[in-house]
Amino acid sequence: MQSAAEKAQVGAEAEAAAQAALVAAGWEVVNLNELAKNFRFADLLAKQGSTRLFVQVKGTTTQEGKFGALPERAQGLDGFAECLDAIALYALVHLTSDGPVIRFGHAQQVAALAAKRIAAYHGTLRYHLYITDFTYEAGDLAEFVE
Repeated sequence: MQSAAEKAQVGAEAEAAAQAALVAAGWEVVNLNELAKNFRFADLLAKQGSTRLFVQVKGTTTQEGKFGALPERAQGLDGFAECLDAIALYALVHLTSDGPVIRFGHAQQVAALAAKRIAAYHGTLRYHLYITDFTYEAGDLAEFVE
């Protein structure tokens, strides 16, 4: 079990990796947590032309690339982004010894998949998503979000 300090470190590394990947793919990015400590709905705001993305970043160091994500949180992000005429995404960042592996998914997709896995499991399910559930990388986002 990770300590609060270890979780914060993983979160900070994941956000930095996601931000760097988005910037390298041509997006302008603002870390919302730097503007408002622990912004409630999203971690990053990315912009390219008239397209705006609100991105919730999830980081993990588990060997299998497992992530916890609650359907209600993903639905909240989606509703928040929709009100602001933006797109809601999750960035799943698997921090490995070979460097970060980053995949993106729509918040609606995250919510549906997490809800399905929670409903199918008859116990306490800590992890709802895997890095292999998603295929889109930062370079694919321009076509992915259209």
